[in-house]
Amino acid sequence: MIKTINLSWTPDSRLIVFSDAHRGDGSGADDFAANSLLFKCALDYYLAAEFTLIELGDAEELWEIKRFNQIYITHTSIYRRLAAFHSRDPQRTRYIKIWGNHDLYWQENEEALRTLFPGITVYEAALLDGHILLWHGHQADPSCIGMGARIRKFLVRRIWAALQRCGFRDPTRTADNPGRCDGVDETLHKWATSGFPDAAAFNGSKIDRIIAGHTHRPVYENLSLTERMCLEAHVGTPGIRRKLHPDPAYYNTGSCVHPRCITGLEITPGPDGKPAFTLIKWGYAGRHDGEANNAARQEYNLTIKREILEPAENQTGNPGLRNR
Repeated sequence: MIKTINLSWTPDSRLIVFSDAHRGDGSGADDFAANSLLFKCALDYYLAAEFTLIELGDAEELWEIKRFNQIYITHTSIYRRLAAFHSRDPQRTRYIKIWGNHDLYWQENEEALRTLFPGITVYEAALLDGHILLWHGHQADPSCIGMGARIRKFLVRRIWAALQRCGFRDPTRTADNPGRCDGVDETLHKWATSGFPDAAAFNGSKIDRIIAGHTHRPVYENLSLTERMCLEAHVGTPGIRRKLHPDPAYYNTGSCVHPRCITGLEITPGPDGKPAFTLIKWGYAGRHDGEANNAARQEYNLTIKREILEPAENQTGNPGLRNR
């Protein structure tokens, strides 16, 4: 059995799913540091809008950093906001934490978090409405299993972290390998449409939709943003295989370590009351202040903005969920 939290769905449910923050120690190897302000603003927005926050794995970069206290000291303001979502009462908490391959440490050491989040339990997966599986997604990546995973962890901790501090990018991650992204996406989509390989893993639940992270590449209805643009524009490189139609069986949240933006998936009630999905981005934008002396738009104010990348399957019509 996979350690799973079951989440019920009601007409008042609102979920925001973020994955792959990779919070680090603030050094040059900390991929999250540049986007920490974006994440703070997003957390403030979803806290005020009464969303439940799901961190879908790799929230902490515990391959590169041996001790969580280094991460906490660097990103204390983030953890204070996360704590505001949490409640000791599991029926009232609005913070759900899932572990991934880079923070697998929490699988056996969740008590280390209970000073910050009293009574918290860290799960491998969440099951929404009895049929929607949310988990990190590394379970579908062969390189994250067995000896391959141990070798990658050694390289990240001993070699690539040091190189990143000198300005090099870590090439060991799925996010830097489009071929592996495709393979992980295809496997997860297959599990959602053809059946999960271990029927007993979720106590016999019929899973027909999977939401994951891990690859860092946003996917909406089984299409990456590039695939959707190619499909809609009827363009593409000859000889390059691409999907021909969307399929709501698979979504990927993307990550919180994109250059100058973070992506996530909002889950809110559609017109029929069932879960509807919106792929969103929080990033920086220039805004003209409208003053007369700026009529030629030579000056802009830098702001942080929520943007819809892919519209919900069924628009909610709720003005509180539109772009801000």
